[in-house]
Amino acid sequence: MFARLATLTRSALLALLPLCATAALAQQPADLTQKLPAVLRDARYCELVAVHLTIDGLKASVFNTLGFDDCPADKWDALTRRDLLRQFDTLAVVMNGPRHFIMDGITASGDTKTGEVITVGGIVFAKRAEVSLSLHQAMGPSYTEQTIDRETTYRFDAGKPVFQLTAPDGAVYVMQSYAQIVDPTLGYADLAGLGSRLKPPAGWSYSTRTPQQDLLLAAKGTAIVIQDELKNTYQKVTAN
Repeated sequence: MFARLATLTRSALLALLPLCATAALAQQPADLTQKLPAVLRDARYCELVAVHLTIDGLKASVFNTLGFDDCPADKWDALTRRDLLRQFDTLAVVMNGPRHFIMDGITASGDTKTGEVITVGGIVFAKRAEVSLSLHQAMGPSYTEQTIDRETTYRFDAGKPVFQLTAPDGAVYVMQSYAQIVDPTLGYADLAGLGSRLKPPAGWSYSTRTPQQDLLLAAKGTAIVIQDELKNTYQKVTAN
């Protein structure tokens, strides 16, 4: 039973929890906004997702390196299942990464600014979310909307490219991070031509645009996000 649950959990988390970056419920202070990389666009980060079985169902604690560590490849690749289970003493731990941010700035408010800080295998992580898991929702296919609790504003600088998906109904989803999980060789320079690789449902399209003014993508308590088949993550543009 637990082996099957762990398998389902890993699949579900890889579908859902990459969307939770910089969401948070707090334990100890750790000011995200004062520790961001000097250049955020294309900054590398990784996440660890620890799954707990509680009386209320499955819950996941999401830890990521943003603001504390750039997730060095040698240390990330050296992490073992034993290391992770020893650190968290829990049902399962999913390695989600490497990932790279696309935005040029993040402003976090409320609980999103805080989280417990830990070190695993020489990599520093901060707790960014505590999520109740719905396997039915989490295991939805690519290009399926998910709603995430988050209070953030992402800034995309004027004159720099923005990569986006457009749904059949005209809804626009702006890429917030690209992943090197499915394709470890995917890089920032590849994103402009990514549309030739993606195979979204009928009516969807991928495009690149360059805003003439800063684009601010706000989540005031919740964000609607999707992923493509390469695990790249996009946030829906909604009216302020």
